Amino acid sequence: MNRLREWAYRRRALVPYEFPWTVPVVMYTGTLLVVGCAVVQRGFTRPWLLALAALVALAPILIFTAGYKLGTFGSAAYSLAGVALFLTWPANVVDAAPFLLMFMIGEVGALASVRAGLLACGACVALLVVAEQLHHLGTFSLYNAFFVLVGWLIGHILQLQQRLLLQERAQQARMQEQAASDERRRIAREIHDVIAHSLSVTMLHLTGARRALQEDRDVEDAVAGLVDAERLGRQAMSDIRGTVGLLSAGPGGVEPMRLAPEPGIADIPDLIADFTTAGMTVQSTIDEPGESVSAGVGLALYRVAQESLSNIAKHSPESSVAVRLDINGAAATLTVSNDLPTGARPVACAGGGLSGMRQRVEVLGGEFRAGRERDGWMVSATVPLESTGSACRPRRKVLWRHD
Repeated sequence: MNRLREWAYRRRALVPYEFPWTVPVVMYTGTLLVVGCAVVQRGFTRPWLLALAALVALAPILIFTAGYKLGTFGSAAYSLAGVALFLTWPANVVDAAPFLLMFMIGEVGALASVRAGLLACGACVALLVVAEQLHHLGTFSLYNAFFVLVGWLIGHILQLQQRLLLQERAQQARMQEQAASDERRRIAREIHDVIAHSLSVTMLHLTGARRALQEDRDVEDAVAGLVDAERLGRQAMSDIRGTVGLLSAGPGGVEPMRLAPEPGIADIPDLIADFTTAGMTVQSTIDEPGESVSAGVGLALYRVAQESLSNIAKHSPESSVAVRLDINGAAATLTVSNDLPTGARPVACAGGGLSGMRQRVEVLGGEFRAGRERDGWMVSATVPLESTGSACRPRRKVLWRHD
């Protein structure tokens, strides 16, 4: 049975549709049985003509087993010729030879177009009509014509089923590819946010340490700045390893790394403290998040604040920054703004920072804006909150303020 299955799978590549290996096995086995019955019914009379009819009827199977596949019309022509040779002297009982047409037309319906199937059905009906007129087969020819039509319908249904199966497989492949692309983009955003924040704050500490040595000759301040830069660098490496560890999870047998919890709104004060410690001037007002802010919303707002402060530290570290987080029962709005020196213009970067923030916010059904605002630059993100009604609105309370 295993060898038969391997043989069927090797031959399956010869047909345009990936039918199960049982389909050709059943079809060709039925053809062999019908040819054998037709030979036995004729009592082995006219042996040379009988052998020729059997050989012609079985030619598509013999060629298929040799590793080749006849075209649709070629296979149909051999089957029609074999049945015509058998019907030159019909059996005295119910003749089995016309049933070869049902297997042939089933193959045509499963592999060819509707037009080719209708042409093959017409040829089969014409052959049966001619045989009835020559040998007076009576209503048996009508029954055979009905079986021919049923055989074509069965084959066509198999073709439709295989088409739907191939479409479903293609759709699943596209969905898997899309999911993989989304996951790669998500990990890329996480790595970008972690690196941008850590490097921006680290550069501020290094700049402060350099100025302390060059301008003030203050070794203690310089050492403190370098210590903070080293701490942030190690933290960045740990965060990057944790983010990349997401790639290790899966069925490959590699145990995923234990990851730290994702940051949220409660971590925004610590984020601001890192930048203020590095020398930036940040004024912030953050409302109490309450239970209405989900982890996804908190992570998105944290990343927006992180990316915005990192951009300011990179392009305008001397400017004053204002961070405000306003939370009500319907939405949470984060605003990060900074002033610009007179005549200065905001730098348009080709990186993925702004697009990454926009994607994070829009995925949650929110709105994202970034651009010039009066004498500075402002980033605003508004994300809706899951709320069951006005009764669920939390009491507004300032959780943390830093000037």
